[in-house]
Amino acid sequence: MFSEIQNFILVTWPSLIVTALCAYLLGSINSAIIVTRFISRTDIRDTGSGNAGATNVLRSQGKLPAILTTLGDLGKSILSVLLGRWLIAVMNSGYASNNMEFMLSGAYLAGLFCIIGHLYPVFFGFRGGKGVLASLGMMLILDWRIALICLAIFIVIVLIFKMVSLGSICAATALPIFTGIFSAFVYKYPAANTLFSTVMTAFIAVILIIKHIPNIKRIIKGTESRLGSGKVKSENNA
Repeated sequence: MFSEIQNFILVTWPSLIVTALCAYLLGSINSAIIVTRFISRTDIRDTGSGNAGATNVLRSQGKLPAILTTLGDLGKSILSVLLGRWLIAVMNSGYASNNMEFMLSGAYLAGLFCIIGHLYPVFFGFRGGKGVLASLGMMLILDWRIALICLAIFIVIVLIFKMVSLGSICAATALPIFTGIFSAFVYKYPAANTLFSTVMTAFIAVILIIKHIPNIKRIIKGTESRLGSGKVKSENNA
């Protein structure tokens, strides 16, 4: 298994680098910053919670800017994953057909670097959002069933506890768990595919949870902002 992975990397590394770079640049197009600068001539990072994400846009700017931000963040992630698949296929058209199962790597790699671009956008001083919507957009293309399960977990948690951050943390935690279960037992992918997809989603989940550490501290203290509270404390979400 590991020899196949090593051989794949040796053959496709130029396309992997191009995929990562393109996805990062797409991810760096931060919808929250662009939308609020266009609509209200302000920088969302200087408003409300200071986070360049849809939740802060909703609380600070209203529904329309938040909808536009959501569509933008989902759209760039979806485009990145599709681009990653295409680049791997086009740049490695002569690669052995029995290894085409590893084309999944291009999609996951693109999704990951789009998220990194969203978190640390090169166009906006490396200060971005928290990657929740970008992660959802990635999974809608990679596996819409897992995406909907994680989205359902997010919605249930938010409805119960009124905390977007807690819903995001729970959904992030569930992501690699369900990815591993579906890959191994539902789709019955080869071991290499199952390992790769589970490790990639686990890495993404860790990134999302780390970005929510300030929220976790406030949740423990009981000071985290809740939907409908009318208060925005420090960083929030998305």
